[in-house]
Amino acid sequence: MKITWSVYTVLCFLSLGIVSGCDEKTNELSTAASLLKPCPGFEETGKPPVVYGAQCGELGVKENPQDAQSAEIKIAILRLPAISPVAQADPLFLIQGGPGGSSIEMANQLHGFFADIRKNRDLIFIDQRGTGKSNPLHCEKMSPLDANLPDAAQLEKQLDIMRACVEKYKNSLPFYTTWHAVQDIDAVRTALGYQKINLWGVSYGTRVALEYSRQFGDNTRSIILDGVAPTEIALGKYSARDMLAALTAVSNECMAQTECAAQYGNPLEKAEIVYSRLRAAEEAGEPIQVTYRHPRHQQEATQRLTPRAFSLLMFMALYTRDMTVLLPEMISHAEQENYQLLAALLSLASDQAYKMNIAEAMHFSVICNEDWPLISASDRATTPPFFGFNPIEDKAAICAMWPAAELPADYWEPIRSTVPALLLSGKYDPVTPQVWANSVANTLPNATALVAEGGNHGVSTEGCMPQIIAQFIERASMEGVNRDCVAQIKTLPLVLGANQAANVSSDAENVSSSSAQASSSATVMEGAQP
Repeated sequence: MKITWSVYTVLCFLSLGIVSGCDEKTNELSTAASLLKPCPGFEETGKPPVVYGAQCGELGVKENPQDAQSAEIKIAILRLPAISPVAQADPLFLIQGGPGGSSIEMANQLHGFFADIRKNRDLIFIDQRGTGKSNPLHCEKMSPLDANLPDAAQLEKQLDIMRACVEKYKNSLPFYTTWHAVQDIDAVRTALGYQKINLWGVSYGTRVALEYSRQFGDNTRSIILDGVAPTEIALGKYSARDMLAALTAVSNECMAQTECAAQYGNPLEKAEIVYSRLRAAEEAGEPIQVTYRHPRHQQEATQRLTPRAFSLLMFMALYTRDMTVLLPEMISHAEQENYQLLAALLSLASDQAYKMNIAEAMHFSVICNEDWPLISASDRATTPPFFGFNPIEDKAAICAMWPAAELPADYWEPIRSTVPALLLSGKYDPVTPQVWANSVANTLPNATALVAEGGNHGVSTEGCMPQIIAQFIERASMEGVNRDCVAQIKTLPLVLGANQAANVSSDAENVSSSSAQASSSATVMEGAQP
């Protein structure tokens, strides 16, 4: 039943005589009504699902908060009001990763997992400045056909694209950092009439939540950090190390599973063989190409298998549990020079990368101003790559030409806060492993860290995690919350299907079956950015 303001006001006066609380809620409704409008299908995102009560709007802020004459930009907002007519005063703000991802677009896939929280609290999704519908800073995209260029040619084309992008946005780029973004979040909090808020962030979104708690600690009730990425992670500096650790963990798990070890052998050793073979073929000017059927539409296509593409595919597959299970099979087939599954997975990864709505210019404004300053010349010279993929060198040329932002001198200091915090990690996470949650917890005395032994990058939707998050937010504490169920988030079997080796009659059937699962999992990869 829809409750009008007048009826709601009457209910407030009759309910326990809490007149002051009702005045605050009425003021909040009035403020929000001037800012938001119904959007049950999230029309602003062009997505189809219908969500009861959804409201959308935008708030104008200065691009340069320090300059009253600066241009105004619009911050896009989605609110999913609490189901209860007497909601708790502190909502949950949910922040996407990337950097450069749209939180409002994330809402379409994510809001159902937070249904328990929405029973009593509003859910707020804000497109961070430079992303989604908040003055997005997009660069030209590489074409899927570019995947058939040599690695060096792909990198050179990407660099040309970024040069043009810098020229396009050069006057704006210094104002699209995390430091600026959290001020927008607090402006939205004020505009919607909230006193305190809870924040949930995934991957880079955890940095935003942490920075908000530093700048606006008095307005922060609790934070949930899933895949913790503080500034000291220096995205790129430790990426190769963390990728290799995740792949090694998967390889060890395969060797510990009798059927996986018997069927696929040692995935890490075989991956090294595949990479060396692809690299030798490229250097000899005789690249390996494979003709295969695309798993989405079954049309025949040809894929060039470069060493870089193989490395990136292994990295991408480590993002999610259901893609990770395909790694031992894909690597084993490729080692036997059967590249059908490898090509199929590459095509899915390429398609998803092309469709991702990552705002590239905002992405590099964060990376080059917040992470790159922590990477030294020594780091560049001594950090070993991940199967030839060197995240530091990939960023070096781009960050060298990126406009600099002015950030506070203490921006890179560890964030010290007494705000209740829940830190979540996945054992097989290739980019934000548990080590970063442990580091952050050292300066958050009210933090609880949980690890999903079978989890990858982002575990909030796995197993009982949604219920644990809901209980944590209800209490603003983990006291009394049973977290034993987290142990049930186990590693998935790394051999698809029971007795698959005996039942599958041909490689073609095997590839078709595996590609089908990969296709169903590919949407998860859309957010696969560190």
